[in-house]
Amino acid sequence: MLEPPTKPIWVFPDGYILFETFTNINEMVEDFLITISEPVARTHLFHEYVLTPYALYAAVTSGMKGKEILEILNVFSENPLPKMINSMIIICTELYGKIHLILYKKSYFIFSSEYELLKILLNDNIIGNFHLSIVFDSKSKFQKYRFRKKNLLKRFQY
Repeated sequence: MLEPPTKPIWVFPDGYILFETFTNINEMVEDFLITISEPVARTHLFHEYVLTPYALYAAVTSGMKGKEILEILNVFSENPLPKMINSMIIICTELYGKIHLILYKKSYFIFSSEYELLKILLNDNIIGNFHLSIVFDSKSKFQKYRFRKKNLLKRFQY
């Protein structure tokens, strides 16, 4: 009798993932794939998923890091991960969540732990025009920039 495969995932260079559902670790792998990718088709024996930047952003918001995603994919993948997929996962997960727009006491703040990103935003033609003041929180060592609330969000609405 044939044993079910211990590596039930096939990852392709275009971002498609084929998952063989007839394994004994079906539920764990399926939960992971739903977290990092978008389902395309789910038949009885095979599920098809696709990696997209939005799905990877959602995975980051649920607490996963790019290196964790790559490690888990390497454990479950039957084939070696394509270099393009490695790059996509690293780029998409590193870019997300570095800057936060916060509404606090009727004022908007751009909040980040990375000073260089805040400098880039302040030098931007559109965002820099709304800058009012700089607040430095010495306890958390975060730099905050206060902006006028009028028209800040209207400029970025679709």
